[in-house]
Amino acid sequence: MRLKDVFLEALKEMDVDCISTEKREDSLQSVARNVIMGKANVCRGIKGEIVLKLRENCEKPVYVGKCENPVLSRETLLERVKDFPYVVIDCSFYDLHTEKEKKKLKLQIQQSLGVVRRFMWDERLVVTHRDFGVGVFYPSTEDFVKDMGFEEVILLDPNGEEVFKGQRSMCYVIGGIVDKVGNKRGWTSKIGERLRRNGVNVRSVRIELRGDVIGVPDRLNTIVEILLRVVLDGEDVESAIRAVQPPLVAKWRLRKELPKRTVRIDVKGRPFRVVRKSEIKNFDWLNVRPKDFYEVCSELRYLVLDDDWLEYVLKNSKFDEVKNRYIFDGFS
Repeated sequence: MRLKDVFLEALKEMDVDCISTEKREDSLQSVARNVIMGKANVCRGIKGEIVLKLRENCEKPVYVGKCENPVLSRETLLERVKDFPYVVIDCSFYDLHTEKEKKKLKLQIQQSLGVVRRFMWDERLVVTHRDFGVGVFYPSTEDFVKDMGFEEVILLDPNGEEVFKGQRSMCYVIGGIVDKVGNKRGWTSKIGERLRRNGVNVRSVRIELRGDVIGVPDRLNTIVEILLRVVLDGEDVESAIRAVQPPLVAKWRLRKELPKRTVRIDVKGRPFRVVRKSEIKNFDWLNVRPKDFYEVCSELRYLVLDDDWLEYVLKNSKFDEVKNRYIFDGFS
């Protein structure tokens, strides 16, 4: 359930027929965000453009704008969404990044705000150790956690002890780390170690795709979206990953999985690895297109054969158990 869903639920409870706005808005989510950010209230009457009809006859309308006696205000809406989580991006390693990485980090944080706005609102994104003018800034993650009085936080760490299955928390921490130069493996774990030393109870979890972190997008904004799709929308982790997985990342995982599905054939002394054309159907859990499938097969030097042709070859081959391959002498 996103902010817009809670907003709509509140209006239905007030028996509202239709919603209008003084300012042109592109979605109900942006209307709800204006209310919860204190930029507008919900008032009786019609002003401006109708953005949503709950019933055909608009006999009990409201508008989102300014008025003295609102029927729904920021404070009331905040109370209804008090269980929405905070997403914290910890940028304590910012100064150890290259200038190019710093630019990418800033861009991904800005994009993360765009994701948070689709599900919640700006104040639910917290950036620590470095102020980018995005979301809410805190000098440190420890300061934020202690100020909010959270008993536990969940750290999303590729080396986490648990697998993420939608575990709930009021605070999720993501490492503000862009790994383009050098080796930054384990840096997120160091954030967890620092938090624990400073008295924060940290639960470390990793996002996996069918038992492996390969294929899980590593950009901050995609991690945030996977998290919110699972926690707020109720999607399963695999579906959430596939929804945001770029084909480039899907191909990383495909390169690892394809060797398990090849057949080794020796044709007149020349060894080949062959893949059935239909194998692409077995990768519907990855966001791969047919052209991605063929590109990876080409990179790995695998032959792609029509299923009927491959069955013919195997039927007319001898299996060498020592070399674990089929011996095919050619077509008769």
